[in-house]
Parts: sequence; structure tokens; C-alpha cells
Amino acid sequence: MTASHTRPERLWNRSFRRSDRRCAVPDGQAGRVAAVAAGPFGVGRVHPAAARPRAEATAEAAPEVPLRMALPDGTALTVRPAGLADKAEARAMHRRCSPASLRLRYHGPVRDTDRYLDHLLDGRHGRSLAVTGPDGRIVALGHLMWDDGEAELAVLVEDAWQRRGLGRALLQRLAAMARAAGIGAVYAVTHASNTGLIAAMRRLGVPLEFRPEDGTLVITATLAAAEPAGAPAGSHPGR
Repeated sequence: MTASHTRPERLWNRSFRRSDRRCAVPDGQAGRVAAVAAGPFGVGRVHPAAARPRAEATAEAAPEVPLRMALPDGTALTVRPAGLADKAEARAMHRRCSPASLRLRYHGPVRDTDRYLDHLLDGRHGRSLAVTGPDGRIVALGHLMWDDGEAELAVLVEDAWQRRGLGRALLQRLAAMARAAGIGAVYAVTHASNTGLIAAMRRLGVPLEFRPEDGTLVITATLAAAEPAGAPAGSHPGR
């Protein structure tokens, strides 16, 4: 489950903008993917942008206390805030991901992971969450990146941990963080074939709009119309 439309040539100047619709590739070139195929979604209008998050609200949006998460098989995981101090472990997780998973996440081959992580893990541009396994290694990353009055959601789950609910858990918490920051709408940019992300977005329990743009599928979720999503079953504050 992966999604993002980050453009590396923009990493050094300003936050990502929803109007930038080219797929991200690590060498800074604009890549294209196949046109969006027909699927179980409709095309709707783009929601008006909400107010930009307030500084005091964004500080409160990132939970300081790690949360425990138990998988159905009993595996204990931890969901916690992530930052630049986690870059080495986040880079190691990327090395364990397949090229297919990385292409879905970054819309192209990944040759320079550091260029992405330096920006994504920088708290000035948004908020990040990491899921760590029993051995303490990061097995999934989620990002909430400020984009004017909206925010972009992006998730990467290590291949060995996919299809176990980690992506959905991250999306739920990122959506709750966006609400706490005063954001009324969030969006993810992905491929129509990414059924895992589409299903996880549907399970947020909020109104969704699906819009094909430049060979990608933009999924916009309106958060203001619903109550904050609850924490997944089996989660509780860590000690």
C-alpha cells in the first residue's frame, strides 16, 4: 500500500503543492504512468481547501506517546512519531522493500532515498509516523505533508508486512492528526491498481472523491464531515 506524488526537485524550496501533478522519480525528471483504467470509483469535484494548519495545532497533532498495536496473530507492534533521527533505520527499511513497492510509493525507481527522507522526516513540512516490529526495526512509514490548506497522505509498508492492516492503521492516525491540525481535507495520489490503498481510504469512514489526473488517481477525503476515526482494535498507549 503506497501513495505519493512528491517531486524531488521541489524538496529544497517549499512544501509540496496539490497543483503539481507529475509523478515523482528520484533523478528529478517527470515520469508518466499508464492512464487510469476504469475501476470501482467515480469522478467528483475537488473540495475547497481548508485553512492552513495553525502552528500551535500542528504541534498538538503529533502524538508524543507511542501506541501499541497487536496483529491478529499476536505480533506486537508500536506506532510512534518519526523524525530525522530515524533516517538511518528508514533507509534500511527502504532497502528491504521491493522495487515494485517503491515504484508505487514514489511513482518511479528510487536511486537516492536520502533526498526523499531528508524532506519527509523533517517536521517543518508535516508529520511522520513509524511502525516498529518486535525487534525495533521500522517496518512501515506514514507521512502527512502540509499542502496549503490541505495535506497529502503517503504510506509505505515493507513487503513482508503488507496485507496485515499496517497501512490502514497509519492512515487512520494520520487522518486524526490532520483533524487535530484543523485540516478539513486530505488526499493521496496513487494508481488505480493500488486496491489496498483504495480500500484503506474507504475504511476511513469519510466522504471520498476519486479523480484521475495525469495518469494517477487522486483520492480526496473530506474529514470535517465526520467524527475522528477511532484507533484500530488492539491499540493502547505504550509505556
